[in-house]
Amino acid sequence: MDLRLRLPDETHRRLRAAADEDGNSLNSEIVIAIEEYLTRKQTSAVRAIARKVAQRDAELLHRLSQ
Repeated sequence: MDLRLRLPDETHRRLRAAADEDGNSLNSEIVIAIEEYLTRKQTSAVRAIARKVAQRDAELLHRLSQ
């Protein structure tokens, strides 16, 4: 898939520096950054769901731990 991405100059500079440091192409560095973001976002969503379940079922969880 082709995608045109317009980045602020500073963001582009930082991505280029990170890519050069890691020995990656700029494209690879962008893909890695997006994948890491999506993983964090998914993890955050799962934690939020787990908190809701824990709050909703706090009494049951407490009894089960006895």
